Amino acid sequence: MHAYKDSGKKLFQYITENKLKRGDRLPAETELAEILGISRLTLREAMNALKQEGIISAIQGKGTFVTFDYRYMANFLNLNKSVTEMIEDSGYTCGTSLFLKKLVKAEKEVAGYLNLPEGSDVLVCERIRLADKTPVVYSFDYLAPQLASRFLEITDVEISLYSFVEEKCNIEIGQCMTEIIPVIAEEDLSEKLEVPVNTPLLKFLVRVQDIYGNPIIYALEYLRADKFKFIANRRR
Repeated sequence: MHAYKDSGKKLFQYITENKLKRGDRLPAETELAEILGISRLTLREAMNALKQEGIISAIQGKGTFVTFDYRYMANFLNLNKSVTEMIEDSGYTCGTSLFLKKLVKAEKEVAGYLNLPEGSDVLVCERIRLADKTPVVYSFDYLAPQLASRFLEITDVEISLYSFVEEKCNIEIGQCMTEIIPVIAEEDLSEKLEVPVNTPLLKFLVRVQDIYGNPIIYALEYLRADKFKFIANRRR
């Protein structure tokens, strides 16, 4: 879910649903407020929020323009969106071609993060996520014990893991530390993501906590570098 208020979400959805591209001009304030069903004051608050994230920018005397490129599924590095949200927010239909749940022996790094003895049984969900039927993410999500028993009951292969945590387990997601590592597709990844061997990929090493700092998910995600981009809005 976006970190914006409802008005910001409405404006963001207007941009994505209308597939506005970088350089496209937004309607004038009066017209846009009417389209979104909000006041001009509320619209300005929404526009300020999206300006801070680099999604839109205003040029005096010319108008407000989209600065976000929707040819890619994109995310800002200061927002923790799930894969499902990244795909759907970019106007694609999210799907799944592989959905496996299995118990494995926790290796040192996984066990250490989830506060388990090394070699303990841990539930992992292995998935291939699709965007308009094209495989774009191959992922492994290792779940903390408090999530595992509930997740075993899940049969919906299209489920968003973050939605499951927040809505089914009533756990509020807190900090998410992510390392982004450039890798190339070896034979197995090449087959899973339907790309040639040695194609550049982005490997995400993700550690998710609840709002109290308890570790809940350790994830490995392999993203197609030709389908995603990530933006950092840096300030000096």
